[in-house]
Amino acid sequence: MFSIRKSSTELNNASELRWQFPSALSSEAHAEWGLYKILEHMGLHEILPSGSGRNRAKLWKDIEEYHIAYDIDFDDADIDTFIARRPDGLAFDKEEKLCVFLEYTRAMDTTEDWAERKEQEKNDRYSTLLGFINHLSHREKSGWKASQQISPQEYEARYTQTSSLRDWSR
Repeated sequence: MFSIRKSSTELNNASELRWQFPSALSSEAHAEWGLYKILEHMGLHEILPSGSGRNRAKLWKDIEEYHIAYDIDFDDADIDTFIARRPDGLAFDKEEKLCVFLEYTRAMDTTEDWAERKEQEKNDRYSTLLGFINHLSHREKSGWKASQQISPQEYEARYTQTSSLRDWSR
């Protein structure tokens, strides 16, 4: 088992801790953030007081706009599933405006191609969510870019060159 800190030890240009891991509660525990919280952290969605129903209505409208703009089939049940997706962890670089989804995978020894299949499952699971966040960021001109961590093979190739998390994002 490994532990994750609330921030990296790498410094940014302002000599501040570069990467923040806000979903890390302690070195042993983390909270999975949903779409509302991710967007709020990036300044792309304001969480209004509960009970008003306006959070859900605005987000649904934005999600519908995204799906229509990119000709992606969806229905109400799909939107609920879309909103409910939660990556295992998140890394934010506020200076570079990067958000990286972290999804942890256990090793499986059932087949030789398990790593590739698992990476494809993760890509399929989060591709539209990342696309939506990037669409909203572009529309709002926020400058944020969301991506997913690299595959184990890409990590191995890049690890020998650098340890910067910036190079881990696609």
